[in-house]
Amino acid sequence: MRVIAAPPPAFDPAEVERLLEDRYRLTGELRPLVSERDQNFRLTAANNQSYVVKIANPAEDRVVTDFQVQALRHLEENRCPVAVPRIVPAHDGSAVTYIGDKGVRHIVRVMTYVPGTPLEGDAPDTRLGRELGKTLATVDHALRDFAHPGDHQDLLWDMQRATDVRRLVRYVPEPELRSVAHRCLDDFENLAMPAFASLRRQVIHNDLNPGNVLVSDETPATVAGVIDFGDMLRAPLVVDVAIAASYLRAGGDDALGPAISLAAGFDLVTALHDLEIALLYDLVRTRLVTTIAIMYWRKSVRPDDDAYLRQAYSNERDSERFLQRLNAVSREHFAARVRATCAANRA
Repeated sequence: MRVIAAPPPAFDPAEVERLLEDRYRLTGELRPLVSERDQNFRLTAANNQSYVVKIANPAEDRVVTDFQVQALRHLEENRCPVAVPRIVPAHDGSAVTYIGDKGVRHIVRVMTYVPGTPLEGDAPDTRLGRELGKTLATVDHALRDFAHPGDHQDLLWDMQRATDVRRLVRYVPEPELRSVAHRCLDDFENLAMPAFASLRRQVIHNDLNPGNVLVSDETPATVAGVIDFGDMLRAPLVVDVAIAASYLRAGGDDALGPAISLAAGFDLVTALHDLEIALLYDLVRTRLVTTIAIMYWRKSVRPDDDAYLRQAYSNERDSERFLQRLNAVSREHFAARVRATCAANRA
């Protein structure tokens, strides 16, 4: 909560430009990017290459920042076939550098810019849901043997600590939605949480939302890349599936179809275990409750003109509706559909 509530760094772009020229020999047009807790820029350099410049929030533990850097290096060294950002070293070979503000040193890192259009704003379908599942499984497969001291970061978005979200539910304005949130967290605590110790675990992306998925301009669109590894941590593998599925919020008669197809697409690359499929229903609901509670809590601690808050509130307007659609079916029905779709894909 401390990191999310803390305002992001606010360095003058001219100061950042001077650092990039001095430390990276990079010059060009610098444009701000919206971020939850860091200060980010896109640099379109004179060599026609594009980069992302990330200035870390000083409230973030430095071992966590290094964890993110080393994870991207691990993906590059293991030739992950999914396009992800790559760390660009400074001219002296270091992976990060520093910029100062009032005696505080902020970690700066530069990464390659992954081209593509964010998925957010587009209505998902079952075909793209299946491809997203395969993409996520491919990234997780490349991370399966990666370990780092920072992979147990203290993160409010960590589903293993979802019961901590109870204290934020009071910020949800509608009484009925607060009641639904508490019931979902009760189910998580009683049904899912006790099983976590028996699930396979590894470092996961932990935030495959539509803003972190890039798609091509082709018709039909294909996945062009995955970005933003800032929420990574070590957790049960199936949590990554549930998080991604919670963002495929379709309308129409089959609102759950794309989310179920994502799980089945993941299964094509990395077969899901029976227990993992059985837990998906409650894990997806838990992520939705976490999203809703943090959104309303953030509104109470961040200024109304906060760019990330405005963007998040716009993107998450359908989370409550999707939670209602999910609550309208049973966990047994949801699991049966996932199993049937997995079997049909393998046939």
